[in-house]
Amino acid sequence: MKKLNNLLLFVFAGLAFACSSEDEDPKLVEKNVTIEVEMGGDYSDYLVTFSVHSMLAGTSTFVAPVLGEPSDLDWTQVVEQGNTYTLTLEPESSSLSARSSVPIHSLGFVFNAIHLGGETDDSFQALSASVNILTDGVVYRQFKYEALPPGEVSVPLAEEINFQ
Repeated sequence: MKKLNNLLLFVFAGLAFACSSEDEDPKLVEKNVTIEVEMGGDYSDYLVTFSVHSMLAGTSTFVAPVLGEPSDLDWTQVVEQGNTYTLTLEPESSSLSARSSVPIHSLGFVFNAIHLGGETDDSFQALSASVNILTDGVVYRQFKYEALPPGEVSVPLAEEINFQ
């Protein structure tokens, strides 16, 4: 009976090790990523915040995003230790974009808009935005954002994406 118990112990231990193979870990897929934001409505009446964070390559390498549009601006706040790049502006153009400087496997971003105040009339249109995540030039995911009416607290669009 003791030999049978030892034999069963070895069989279960062998099965446990066989079932926990490192080959089952998902492989990291890295792609060149671009975030494109296209705004509509009365966007110039808003203060817009666009932040890119958690842009990662390899096992844990932070990647700096490159601001594409507006091309004449730089990131307004950079926290390199936290891998966070933020642009805060009163938009003059309806487009914003940023791209990864090297292929990445995951990213996080935040987009938010706050009405600057002032009078509005019946023709006022709240800011709306379409956010496209492109991988190697092809749309991977799309998000929609709708700003709340003037005087209401805004709700940011915050997403984290792992590419597969």
